[in-house]
Amino acid sequence: MLVSCRWLKDYADYTISEAELADRLTMAGASVETITEIGRGLERVVIGRVVEVAPHPGGGTLQVCQVDCGGELLSIVCGAPNVAADERVPVALPGAKLPSGQVIDEIHLQGVLSQGMICSEAELGLGDDAGGIMVLPSHLPVGEPLTKALPIEDVVLDVEVYPNRPDLLSMVGMAREVAALTDVPLQLPDTKIVEAGPPIEGQVDIQVEDCDLCPRYTARFLTDCRVGPSPLWMQRRLIAAGMRPINNIVDITNYVMLESGQPLHAFDYDKLIDRRLVIRRAKEGERITTLDDVDRELTRDDLVIADGQRPVCIAGVMGSAHSEVDEGTTTVLLESANFNPVSIRRTSQRLGLRSEASSRFEKGLDPNGTLWAINRAAQLMQELAGAQVAPGVVDIYPKVRLPLAIQLCPKRTNDILGTSIEPGEMARLLEKLTMEVQLAGGQLHVTVPTFRGDIQRPIDLVEEVARLYGYDKIEPTLPQGRLTRGEDTPGWRTLELLRDYLVGRGFLEALTLSFTSPDSFQALGLEEEGRRALTLRNPLTVEQSKMRTTLLPGLLGVVAHNLKHDVEDLAIFELGSVFLAEENPPKELPREETCLGIAMVGRTWEGWGTVQREVDFFDLKGVVEGALAKVDAACSFAPSSHPAFHPGRQAQVQIDGQPVGVMGEIHPQTARAWDIDGRVYICEINLQSLLDRLPTKRYRALPRYPMVKRDLALLVPEDVSAGKITELLREVGGELVREAALFDYYKGPQIPEGFKSLAYTVTFQAEDRTLTDSEVGQLVAAMERELKERLGVTIRR
Repeated sequence: MLVSCRWLKDYADYTISEAELADRLTMAGASVETITEIGRGLERVVIGRVVEVAPHPGGGTLQVCQVDCGGELLSIVCGAPNVAADERVPVALPGAKLPSGQVIDEIHLQGVLSQGMICSEAELGLGDDAGGIMVLPSHLPVGEPLTKALPIEDVVLDVEVYPNRPDLLSMVGMAREVAALTDVPLQLPDTKIVEAGPPIEGQVDIQVEDCDLCPRYTARFLTDCRVGPSPLWMQRRLIAAGMRPINNIVDITNYVMLESGQPLHAFDYDKLIDRRLVIRRAKEGERITTLDDVDRELTRDDLVIADGQRPVCIAGVMGSAHSEVDEGTTTVLLESANFNPVSIRRTSQRLGLRSEASSRFEKGLDPNGTLWAINRAAQLMQELAGAQVAPGVVDIYPKVRLPLAIQLCPKRTNDILGTSIEPGEMARLLEKLTMEVQLAGGQLHVTVPTFRGDIQRPIDLVEEVARLYGYDKIEPTLPQGRLTRGEDTPGWRTLELLRDYLVGRGFLEALTLSFTSPDSFQALGLEEEGRRALTLRNPLTVEQSKMRTTLLPGLLGVVAHNLKHDVEDLAIFELGSVFLAEENPPKELPREETCLGIAMVGRTWEGWGTVQREVDFFDLKGVVEGALAKVDAACSFAPSSHPAFHPGRQAQVQIDGQPVGVMGEIHPQTARAWDIDGRVYICEINLQSLLDRLPTKRYRALPRYPMVKRDLALLVPEDVSAGKITELLREVGGELVREAALFDYYKGPQIPEGFKSLAYTVTFQAEDRTLTDSEVGQLVAAMERELKERLGVTIRR
């Protein structure tokens, strides 16, 4: 925000230099980016009166002017089209140095001596208008220095205002901060109005259809307005703040917005159809031509102010061209309202239309500021435009925002800041920010004004105390108390082990959004439990309107994206959260559980001594076993019937006999829903039960005794799974079986019909002795016996 220091002193008459003021504002959290001096160095620019204008003898657009500068007449050659006799103009005398660096000398222009220069606003650094000379008020004394005759000397601070402090987007808000930082009183202008004529109630009908989008709407009615240029002092202040003067009515609304931070809008009352205003949502496809002469299409998400037939303003953003104030306006309906910041931000972004008003509304303004602003604007219109103000104000304010009461503990404040500020001093600091403070029972009872919406908790008041006390006054101290060494939680360490293992196996980690499309549940054929998803209130798109209950849609989306970009061999994994609700639609927050997803497509890795081949079910199974073994989770597999997977190429993943996930080849129909051709192998494992019962780390010495391995070639009925055999081998061998690993599968001419051949390596090891061949032989015999009796499995001889 551009802050005019000359204007600022009307409210907080500080005595320090602007450079020191900038330092204090910066230290208090309102960073000053630049300091710009305006009107300095114009001592040789004086007020002149054009006595005579004659065409230049050489022809063209040049004219020879005789200008009275308080002494003898000066002959000045000027090419501006708006120079005329008897006007007051700024004249740069010989020796003057303009802000651009140009030094004025007596020179001959096409044979005629020019003894100075009649200047434009741009040449004096007072504005952007370079199309003609600057015409001054006729009452200014001839020959007087411009800087003495007009309040043009100024210092402008460019202050960075953060989104949580919309109260600083105003001269009054900035003055409140400056008054607190420099210990000077805050002086606000009076808003005295002389009301006359018929009351406003009989002049206009105003209705608010959606009070959530428009919490407060105030209006005043003014007649007998004389539209013309605003006074020079107001123009100078608007220009210093970066705004272009238009006419006195529009300039007053902009001036009060800059002064109070509350945007206003002036309607030409005679252009309103049916003399009524309705604050409503726009109709789908409704159109409006805004003040920038652009025809815009609106949607139901936009808030408009409409008369009896059409929108006359996009609320909080910009008015329409067919209701604007112009030279013929005599009756004005003045608006000061409060709008929902989210609604204004959406409309502004969608339309690509930002204004000074929208930039304030979208940060959230205080609804209690509308009445002061509209009265201030009405007062200025009465003074500067001769307006007659109708008695009364339309004020629609169904839910009044009340000041917030917060209790602050001085001891806690000092503990946080490392200070020893007395409670009375804390109260004084907060009162400087116009807060009401009472000290009772050793506590500060603070009433926070509604314009400070950023203050919601005691810790926010602690920050205010620190800002005004001065961060530079807080002495650095070392931390006190016992310092504890930070370390990762067991759950995080487990996830990191899984990441390290999978990355070591050549997998890439995928990070997908937690949002998904409702259509993905249908494509996966999920049961009712999997469709109990939380619906987002403000989704980015319809395709991202649900919180995911499974990692599968995200993994399939990554696979599809890579295949479309000719990445045919892919191995990825994701560690992420899913959100499981108890009912549909959810009435409570869902459970957030951590899952592991793995996807493999294409061929295996090529390496020394290995040949590339197509990825298959057993590659994925081996990765799953290896990953879970890395975190000491003994897994097993059982038949599965998940609808998203191929019915004959899937398995249920179990940990300690409990189902935790599914793995296998994605069903071709499911793959087609993501435009995938070919086989995709995926697993999803819910790790939450594992993370919830992680055991305390226990030390186990490295094995001191050797391992003994035995290979078993088994003839297995087709309906017996490999997982059942593994479980039985471990059960029979007990603690002496370190591992039972399947290393071969065969089905061919040598195998009887209805059977398959599986080969296992069983590893035996004891922690307290070396196992003898006799002990191992007895265990193998027991395994063979149990396999035959319980599963019908025999040894291949």
